[in-house]
Amino acid sequence: MNNPNPELLRVKNLGLRVGGKWLVRKLSFTLHEGEFLVVRGSSGSGKTTLLRTLSGQILPEEGAVETQILDPKQLVMIFQDLQLADGSSAITNALCGSLGRKNFLSTFLGFSAQEKTEVSKLMNLLGIGEKLNQWTSTLSRGERQRLAIVRGLFAKPRILFADEPTASLDDEWANVSLELIKKEVNCFKGSVVCSLHGTTQASKFANRELIIDSNAADNCTVCEIDSKNL
Repeated sequence: MNNPNPELLRVKNLGLRVGGKWLVRKLSFTLHEGEFLVVRGSSGSGKTTLLRTLSGQILPEEGAVETQILDPKQLVMIFQDLQLADGSSAITNALCGSLGRKNFLSTFLGFSAQEKTEVSKLMNLLGIGEKLNQWTSTLSRGERQRLAIVRGLFAKPRILFADEPTASLDDEWANVSLELIKKEVNCFKGSVVCSLHGTTQASKFANRELIIDSNAADNCTVCEIDSKNL
């Protein structure tokens, strides 16, 4: 199926290997502006390794990942372990999403009132607006996960890579979070690559899915999602 939107990422014959085991081989696909690609597979199948490779954090064993995005800071990842600073307030963690867009001087001067307002709005939308000044270490796992989403969105990514971003959320907050991710990244003329376990959320938010076959590394598939079949 042809996509009229600009191409953001191209994967060519990708091969990933960890500890002598091939996780993915001969994987090729393109990612276009406005797409929401879900990555699915069993635990240990290589979803995290794939996301880290696509985002440029690790090099593939075979093949190549090519991006049309010249600024690597616009490739943003929400990590499964969240990587939040527990000794800082929730709003400070969220505001740090903007650091990649700042020069040294503006970083030294701190965050503007406009930035604080923008972050507060995102936190309110995810139900953690009242936690602005609370130490991050005191937040629940679900609250921390939503905070990591806000930080990722505040980076204003062209491609957002999200590794199980809703794993600790109930269905209601998971749906709210994924809807916000999709909406905000579209505003940046970007795309989302998101690992999820279930098919229900994929049918609601994604237009394509990449399935990793843990039993056959060269049998990974990328296909259009037909919500009627999920």
